Amino acid sequence: YIRTLYLGIMSRRQKEHQRRWYWAMMFEYADVNMLRLLETFLESAPQLVLQLCIMIRENRAETLQCISSLGSLLSLAWVLASYHKLLRDSRDDQRSMSYRGALLHLFWRLFTISSRVLSLALFASLFHIYFGIFVVLHWCAMAFWVVHGGTDFCMSKWEEVLFNMVVGIVYIFCWFNVKEGRTRYRMVAYYIVVLAENTILTGLW
Repeated sequence: YIRTLYLGIMSRRQKEHQRRWYWAMMFEYADVNMLRLLETFLESAPQLVLQLCIMIRENRAETLQCISSLGSLLSLAWVLASYHKLLRDSRDDQRSMSYRGALLHLFWRLFTISSRVLSLALFASLFHIYFGIFVVLHWCAMAFWVVHGGTDFCMSKWEEVLFNMVVGIVYIFCWFNVKEGRTRYRMVAYYIVVLAENTILTGLW
């Protein structure tokens, strides 16, 4: 954050190199938002599934539990929508996303994440061991898919593998792009798998 603030100040002060400082700030801020996205999903997403599972098992929901669950869901959707908008804004070869588009993206993430965590919570409320097995298998498959796709976020190979493994955890709950190029077919393939999983998990409950 400090470096991003520094680059932003330099882009305002040095008019002759303003564009160069501005894009340096945007790329730095995109990296910061990527880290914030990973942190949010590692903390809020499992917590949200646990909260919903407890409410389902007890067949009641306290006001504080509902507020906390809603806050976790909103934070997950918000961090994805803001990251996607920033990613578009930081690319000189693509049009910036409008605020209307960002709002639609936010609602899309809200609906997809809520359906996913609800199906996971329903299944986990009855089948604890099988839920753990399912999560591990899904994480392994998604991490392998990301590694096989070939990303270039880190400096070394092992750092890249570790990054892909963390992205695999995010893919338990939702999809987001981590590779250059067309994303339509990869996104469709992911959501077909998730739709089948959600249907089976909810049906077993």
